[in-house]
Amino acid sequence: MKNPHQLGQQPAGVTDAAEIAAVGSCPDGIAIAAPATSTAAACLSWPCPPEPTARLDWGPVRTHISLLRGSHRPDALVLLTLFKGGAGWSNYYPGTLAQVLDCHPPLVTSIAADLHRLPGHSLGLIVGEPDPQPADWGTLLEHFKAPRTSNGQPLSAEQQQAEQQRRHAAWLSGCRDRWCYPIQWGCRDAHIGPIWWLFAECDAEGLAPADQLALAVRVAGTEPAFTIATGGKSVHCYWRLLEPISRERFKALQQLLAAAAEHLQPGCKADRTISNPARVMRLAGGTHPSTGQLASIYTAGGPVVCADALEARLRGLLPPPAAPAARPRPSAARPGHRPLSGHHRPGPHTLEQITEALGLIQPFASGQGQRDEFRRFAAGLRAAVLEAGGDEQQALALCQQHSPGVLDAADYWRTDWQQIHATSFWWMARQAGWRPRRGPDLDRIKAARAAAFGGGAR
Repeated sequence: MKNPHQLGQQPAGVTDAAEIAAVGSCPDGIAIAAPATSTAAACLSWPCPPEPTARLDWGPVRTHISLLRGSHRPDALVLLTLFKGGAGWSNYYPGTLAQVLDCHPPLVTSIAADLHRLPGHSLGLIVGEPDPQPADWGTLLEHFKAPRTSNGQPLSAEQQQAEQQRRHAAWLSGCRDRWCYPIQWGCRDAHIGPIWWLFAECDAEGLAPADQLALAVRVAGTEPAFTIATGGKSVHCYWRLLEPISRERFKALQQLLAAAAEHLQPGCKADRTISNPARVMRLAGGTHPSTGQLASIYTAGGPVVCADALEARLRGLLPPPAAPAARPRPSAARPGHRPLSGHHRPGPHTLEQITEALGLIQPFASGQGQRDEFRRFAAGLRAAVLEAGGDEQQALALCQQHSPGVLDAADYWRTDWQQIHATSFWWMARQAGWRPRRGPDLDRIKAARAAAFGGGAR
């Protein structure tokens, strides 16, 4: 019985210690404080990786994946990817642990060639391990993507459904062209099985890698199992859990890690978008396009972590939630009356009002340090559109039309926002000068307020 109050434990037993010790013996020269075991010989039996190039070094790739998957399950699924920061597009390379460790020539050659052909892309990995692919994958309509855009133009819900049906029919008829492939198994949150790893990216302007690592230790109360220097300004920290957790709990713990880092380090921009189970993270051995530097293993050898103890620690670091504000009492002079206020929203606005407001809010763009503000804008816009009777596709289309310079707008729609509501969007709209039209809408607004506060329309 594991002690639920013990936050970190040195890896012990066949699985953890053997895997980490084996990786520590790799020719990458990483010194890892873990007990040596006979399984370290498994790492020494790996074939020599191909000669490193300016874009790819397979040795660190192999080590990074070994730290995540171990070396005892050769059939474990691994989904590598090439991604371009923000483009919302990825090229996937499915394989097995054995193929990665054995430097499977078709896999390595394909990735190396595509990295050379696509210099702006990065090598990544979906950290969460997927469940086994269903035998019937590719037979049902929902196994195929319904694209939201075509040639840069948003598609209506009817057009998306028609394209999804076209791909499904083509695949069933025997077509194997790339455009009609089913969704890659392992790239969606629902595909991911029990999760063994938590990870975080906590950087701030001028915060050195060593200081980022120190912040990670302050947050979690223990060193990460290993960290990755991305080749840019960030360090990615990984914590191995004593026992696997569900996708839902993973999301909650990821959000807590980010919130705690921002609370402890003013100015820290913890990436809260990396909370979905099928999250792509930068892989050691690949080049960071912005700097041309290879990502590498920065540290390794930290203990495994108890999820319950970690959650208790993180919640203890954060300030208690603020008590809800008291509801204003109706005026004694006019029962049920609540005065009009520029900050009060009586109910859902219309899609027409949303479009008017978007015309006043300044567009966002990638690479301008606006990630957090755009996240609030996108989440608030989505909530506002849903409240107005629209759907997810309409919200994304409006967002992309408003801010075409945000190349990864579609990626934000994969995040499960729970703390950002439509009021965030309408606050931004009012800051930009938007006000609801008077005239015909005034009676509707007054009637809504009267119904909400128990008085007659005035």
